[in-house]
Amino acid sequence: MNISKDDAVAHLAKWRDAGTTVRGVYTTITGNLSIIGKISDLSPAAIKITGQGAEMLLYFRATSHFDYKDVRQVATEANKGRVNQYPTVIDIKFSNGDRIVVVEYFNEAEEPDQKAV
Repeated sequence: MNISKDDAVAHLAKWRDAGTTVRGVYTTITGNLSIIGKISDLSPAAIKITGQGAEMLLYFRATSHFDYKDVRQVATEANKGRVNQYPTVIDIKFSNGDRIVVVEYFNEAEEPDQKAV
């Protein structure tokens, strides 16, 4: 579903404020770049995702298009303990055709309900 830039930034701000780990996948005509980290800086003009030893900084433009999706998944043992079983996706498409998809990142090995025995 198409959303406004303000709505996209507001949703991304919730992730930033909560310290949610996200995966950012930047796609161009020549390839892809992926980062897992936290949103360390966010404004109506830009987003910065900081991971371990790397950062991704992208500037929003007036011609950017924003899309909101939630990925409906069947409940499994791996996702049943999550607060949000349906990862939310913010897809930002730039006027030159490049895009970044920002999605909540779930590392199944680190889920809180999986305890070492």
